[in-house]
Amino acid sequence: MSYSFRLSDHSLTHGVRRIARSQIETAIAEIDDQTLGPVTTVHQLRKRCKKVRGLVRLVRPGFKAYGDENAAFRDLSRSLADLRDAGALLETVTALEARFGEVIGGTFFADVRETLAAASPPSDDADVTERLAAARDAFEAALARTHDWKVKGEAPDILGRGVAETYKRAVKTLKQAEEGGTPVAFHEFRKRVKYHWYHMRLLKHVWPKMIHARIVEARHLATSLGDLHDFAVFRLTVLPLIERTDPKVGEVLGGLIEAEEQRLAPDCLHHGHRLFAEKPRPFGESIGAYWTTWQDTAQT
Repeated sequence: MSYSFRLSDHSLTHGVRRIARSQIETAIAEIDDQTLGPVTTVHQLRKRCKKVRGLVRLVRPGFKAYGDENAAFRDLSRSLADLRDAGALLETVTALEARFGEVIGGTFFADVRETLAAASPPSDDADVTERLAAARDAFEAALARTHDWKVKGEAPDILGRGVAETYKRAVKTLKQAEEGGTPVAFHEFRKRVKYHWYHMRLLKHVWPKMIHARIVEARHLATSLGDLHDFAVFRLTVLPLIERTDPKVGEVLGGLIEAEEQRLAPDCLHHGHRLFAEKPRPFGESIGAYWTTWQDTAQT
């Protein structure tokens, strides 16, 4: 499965439809795959939604259905969000254990998991099955709609403007994260970084060596920002529960989380400034020019 435009795409519309259908068809197959388990399935489905949203955002300047389709996939992802939350919290504990496990030792992290499990109600299998069935219906409906998707305009202009708009918002949210330093500000920056990452992946064949470097940098930054967000959510939602159950464990865990946040935030800002060092409009125009050269080279 290729999440990128190809020279074999007859038009920008053809490429957008092909990529969207690939993501949607894979999502349906993942729902039907009983070996994945609900946690993995939900995680994968939310990724598919985000990738389709990244795709339609890229061609937004020439895609009239952008507003409706972006909202549809956003709402579909949100309908599954709480099914993913418990798994994300456990992953946060695992990340802390990987970094501090040898220093702390003993059963500390096992105790944290036990406390977290006790505080989290088990998933209702019938509810999960029902929501996955509803998600499947929504993906089927979206698949049918892709047959009517049309992107109007010249590809270099549309793609250049689409890239530039997301890039511009990334620059803005980077500044807000640096000035405010709040979890909300960093989370908004993370969302723009992920869209830029998706855009570079979609355009990776246009100039492979140059764009690959941006893909690697954006992926690293998005991962670090994701870790920072998970720590913030854990600190605000789960840590108070642990502190009430075992104040000593809560105090130690709170200190570990704070240490990770203080390590990650400056690193994210550093990588952000490097990734978004150029001005948005010229960067977008360059992407449009790269597209034209890529297409022209294939015809010679």
